[in-house]
Amino acid sequence: MIQNLAHFIIQVLTQKNYHKFQYALKYPFEVQLEILKKITKIDNYNDFVNKYKTATYKDFELSILNDRLNYPRKHYVPTSGSTHTVKWIPYTKEFKAELWNASSAWIHDLYLRYPAIKHGTHYWSLSWLPEKMRKSRHNDDLDFFEGIEKYFLKLTMTVGSEVLEVPSLSTSMNLTLLQMINRKVSLISVWSPTFLLELLGKVFNDKEFFLNQIQCPIKKQALVQMKCWTPELTRLFFPQLNLISCWSSSSSRQYSEKLELIFPQVKFEHKGLWATEGVVTIPFQGRFPLAINSHFYEFKCVETQNIFPSWMLVEGMKVVPLITTGSQLIRYQINDLLIVTGFLEKTPCFNFLGRLNTTDLVGEKISTDLVVQLLHQVEENFQCKPISLLAIESSKPHYCLLIEGSNDLILSDEISQFVEKILSQHFHYKLARELGQLSIVEVRIEQNAYLKYIDIRQSMGVVKGNVKIEPLILVRLECENEIF
Repeated sequence: MIQNLAHFIIQVLTQKNYHKFQYALKYPFEVQLEILKKITKIDNYNDFVNKYKTATYKDFELSILNDRLNYPRKHYVPTSGSTHTVKWIPYTKEFKAELWNASSAWIHDLYLRYPAIKHGTHYWSLSWLPEKMRKSRHNDDLDFFEGIEKYFLKLTMTVGSEVLEVPSLSTSMNLTLLQMINRKVSLISVWSPTFLLELLGKVFNDKEFFLNQIQCPIKKQALVQMKCWTPELTRLFFPQLNLISCWSSSSSRQYSEKLELIFPQVKFEHKGLWATEGVVTIPFQGRFPLAINSHFYEFKCVETQNIFPSWMLVEGMKVVPLITTGSQLIRYQINDLLIVTGFLEKTPCFNFLGRLNTTDLVGEKISTDLVVQLLHQVEENFQCKPISLLAIESSKPHYCLLIEGSNDLILSDEISQFVEKILSQHFHYKLARELGQLSIVEVRIEQNAYLKYIDIRQSMGVVKGNVKIEPLILVRLECENEIF
């Protein structure tokens, strides 16, 4: 009864912002200038451009560091990027309100399009911390929200915040899956589909734990015989589940398709673009419009490098977003590549094409700049000739370092541990490894590694005469025998 009431109240609380967002879609120019004035006190776009340069995290790093030292109780959320192992993003009251403008419109749209999600609990995976941070940092997904909505959202949650606070990440994942099984989950919202696949896999890795904890005798009996998840088993274990929301674009597609195979009875909704630094697009009425009444948005055209405000975009443009937010990140570039697919009312809609100068198999965000330094370090420390780091998108995603030389298993293991140590200094890579989304770095030492690299690029459709050695490439394959 309390849970049903909470769902009803959340619908009421989100309805106003849903209609505000619908209005904003029709008047992007006016709405965006109003947001710009609210954040910067400037109501003219040209004056804004003349006053502020485009920026990266480095431009804000010192002020954020000082703020964290002077005000340690403020809410900061860690993420990683191409030049920093950890970036700390301030979640101010103003910034959270901007995020709520987007998330509440999306949540209300979910209730309207998928009414069955009202009849169960909701699992929202917003933030997981690496093992090292779990003991020193408070981690509660509800801290992303402010106001009365935080209280009622809590009443609909499948997993309590106490589970997220468990020091061991593995135990926390076990308890999360257990509560999803026992508490009639109707909505699962995760970022990477690989995370949900790994979470489901816990039932096999720790079968004894689940046999002791699962309450339903029929589910216990099925678990004894389980060897893999099937549609019949997901219906049994998650009978209320109506919707799964996850990434499905770019390198995430093949993993979301795996989920669709084992959950054929469940509807799927694809994620919009939502970075730690701010929201860019949300799923809305089957499209991915700009979250037009959240932050102030600009876009750098990939072809011309010119920067345009959102109301000047044209369908077909490939762009990189810049955001100005209530956390005082001004003209901050988010390294994601988007394409304008059209318009909802007068507001542009987008599709996500991939990370800019990075690989992002499961959300680990490895940049070309980082890999260039990494290859140099490997060459210096092991007197070998590294060719390229391959991001292997296969049944078990991982990174593979291709090196020219004589095959040496002992040396391969040493280099693997060396590379793993460097990559693990980066927040999202370390988290992906600890969550089991990525396997350990593989090292391949080949006598003719350069020729092997050429073969790999040709298999990807690159004309042999046009192949150039790149430090970081994404390789999609069904099994590694295809290239090695």
